[in-house]
Parts: sequence; C-alpha cells; structure tokens
Amino acid sequence: MITESVKTLLGEELTNQVEAALKGKGKDGKDVDLVVGNDGTFVPAEKYNGANSGKASAENALKAAAEALKAIGGSGDPAKIADDVKTAQTAIETLQTDHQAEIARIQKNTALRLALADKVHDPADIIPLLDLDKIEVDGAGALKTDVESLLQPYKESKAYLFKAQGKNPEIKGAKPADPGARQEQAQSPGPVVI
Repeated sequence: MITESVKTLLGEELTNQVEAALKGKGKDGKDVDLVVGNDGTFVPAEKYNGANSGKASAENALKAAAEALKAIGGSGDPAKIADDVKTAQTAIETLQTDHQAEIARIQKNTALRLALADKVHDPADIIPLLDLDKIEVDGAGALKTDVESLLQPYKESKAYLFKAQGKNPEIKGAKPADPGARQEQAQSPGPVVI
C-alpha cells in the first residue's frame, strides 16, 4: 500500500513500479507499505525509542537526587548540616556521572541499531559482542566510529548473524533433475503388449 500523498509525488508509472518492487519484501514475505513521504517530520523508531530511554533515565536520576536531598533532613547542628551537604553533593555528583554514562550508552546503542539495521538480522545479537568503549557518537547521536572494522571478526566467526550483501551463496551438492523431464517419462506410453 502506498499512501495518496506519496502516489501524488511519484506519479502513476513510478508508483506502479514501486508497488511491484515492494511486493513480498516485508517480514515473513508480506508486502511492504510505503506510507510516509518524509518531509523532515518523520523520526525512525530506533531514534524515538532512544530518546524515550534518555527521558526515562533523566526522570530516574531526578528522583534519585530528590531522595538524596530528602535524606539530608534538618538536624539543626551546623557541623552535621555541613557534613550532610557534602554527602549530598557527593551523591548528586555520582548520580550525575551515572546519568551521563547511561545517556552515552543509550546514544551508542541507538546509533548502532540504526547503522546495523540493513547489515544484520537482529542488531540485538551483535551489539553485546561489540566493545562500546570503542564506539563514538557525535552530539546529534550519529555514529562517528567505523563499525565495519569492529564487525569484521564477527563476519568471519559468526557469519550467520549477517544478511547476505548482494551476492547469492554458493550452493554445493548434486544438481536436481529437471522437473519437466520426469513428468514426460511418466506420461510417455511404454511398449504395448497384446
């Protein structure tokens, strides 16, 4: 299915070609739907999920900081208050560092999922194998690291995790008989015995 807005952009002839190309290319042999003419407002699901994970992480960090401040309390003793403030500052700095590390991990994971989407069957199978410390992302969350060099050892040792890139696998073994030849033999009359 192609939405009307996309059909209008493509024209009738190109729309028919695209529909033919998308037939049976989806998951489990289903047709692929072309429903978005991205004018810059569409956000890929992986990027959206990454942003939501970052939001949830920020909310958790805020709750933890609030709990740390509640723990300070008010004893009234100036020496105790000074110690409590130092403890609270240390706790907040630790929470902030943990939060920044979690956001960086989420950004790396999201960028890797987007980069691996067309290369592997399931990015979730590959990402745990990679050293996330070697992955770099820019401020916008785009991948800066060359992933191919990190994937190369796994392409050799765990090739089944990767999609075939443009070449058909070599099939070895006996060549099957031509299906039409067998049928002709069965239909040809044999010698007639009278």
